Amino acid sequence: MKIFGKKTKILIVGDHGSPLERLKGRFDIFWPPDIPAKTTAVYCAWADEAIEAIKEYRPDILLLNYAFLQDEKTGRDVARWIDQNYRTPIRVAAHSDRSEEDLRQLFAGTECVKDFICGDRIKEFVEDCTREEKADGD
Repeated sequence: MKIFGKKTKILIVGDHGSPLERLKGRFDIFWPPDIPAKTTAVYCAWADEAIEAIKEYRPDILLLNYAFLQDEKTGRDVARWIDQNYRTPIRVAAHSDRSEEDLRQLFAGTECVKDFICGDRIKEFVEDCTREEKADGD
């Protein structure tokens, strides 16, 4: 499935500034220069802020955090909103310093979350995204 447009829009949402910037920096390092992309990191203390950011930026790729500092809602609530309301093709990855097992358990039952980024697995995720894009473009 080809999801990328002329310029791939990547949105990273999280509730801690330095991890957001680190993730954005890693994306900028590993994203191939021959595939135009714009990476935006947005601080969101509440799940509803993450939903508003998704509506505003309309990303092709979303890195969704596990939980929100000021909210009882989690990334799973945002993923459910995407499943029910977001009709544009989107690739969603959950990110956290928690284990992949914890992430899979939290996001179980959601349709949009297919990838789980724990620790420093950005390079692997970017390679997977761009491999699919190049295969679709051929």
